Amino acid sequence: MEDKIKRLATNLAEIIPEPKEPQQVWDSLRFLMREQRDYFQKIPPENIIKVIFYVWSLKETGNLKLGEKMLNEISFALIFHHEGNYHKETCGHCDGQGSINCDECDSGKIECSECNGGGDETCEECDGSGEIENDGETLTCSECGGEGVVSCGECGGDGVVECNQCSYGNLTCNDCEGDGDVDTNEYEFFEHFIVTWDGYIKYRCEITEEDTDITMSEYEFDKRSAEFITLGFEESHAKFEPWVKENEMYCAYYSDNPRLKYNSEMEIVTSNYNLNYAAK
Repeated sequence: MEDKIKRLATNLAEIIPEPKEPQQVWDSLRFLMREQRDYFQKIPPENIIKVIFYVWSLKETGNLKLGEKMLNEISFALIFHHEGNYHKETCGHCDGQGSINCDECDSGKIECSECNGGGDETCEECDGSGEIENDGETLTCSECGGEGVVSCGECGGDGVVECNQCSYGNLTCNDCEGDGDVDTNEYEFFEHFIVTWDGYIKYRCEITEEDTDITMSEYEFDKRSAEFITLGFEESHAKFEPWVKENEMYCAYYSDNPRLKYNSEMEIVTSNYNLNYAAK
């Protein structure tokens, strides 16, 4: 079996682009795995881990010795963190629209109070008679043309005016302030399932596993990105204990020999952990 894994790695090394770090080997390999899912999902994840390091070794040195050395030094960890951003959910009051229908009007229009919706008002020139007296002669009122009414000055004869409570029949939703989403009391957080050969990362993960102590800062984790491979990444949300601080990394699981599996995206993940110790 080991020979088959090495032959596979040798073949893949010929088609995978030149990587600058091991993470890029995994990124390129996972793209191929998604394209040829039926073939790769039959290969145990543990063997794909070996393939990653063998390909890196072949790319760096032209042989497998570096990969064999790194495989003897690797450990796995599940590290999580949040950045202080609250999880948002669709506003139930407006169904995510950010606005609700105005109860005072119909599509932004209300009945004109001056003409009661009729569009006309009594002609003030002839007092509604349609006629005026001039030097004893009865004449047709020139203001209303003898009709006795003129177009309402408030609504221009439409019978409706703009609603002053809303905009085109819509009111900004007060629950979400027009965003369509509302904050919850849960934080958005990120899970990184990594394999690492770095002594410091392994040490920090081992001594802080399922502990309230900070494993390392997010800055330090990012700075050491060339010393580990993120095999799986997931975003979720939860309400955390007060000791879980933003922009700090915590180790929820650490092992030299975890039970591995593929997720729907052909990432390599583990189910040997839970965050109950950190989540409320």
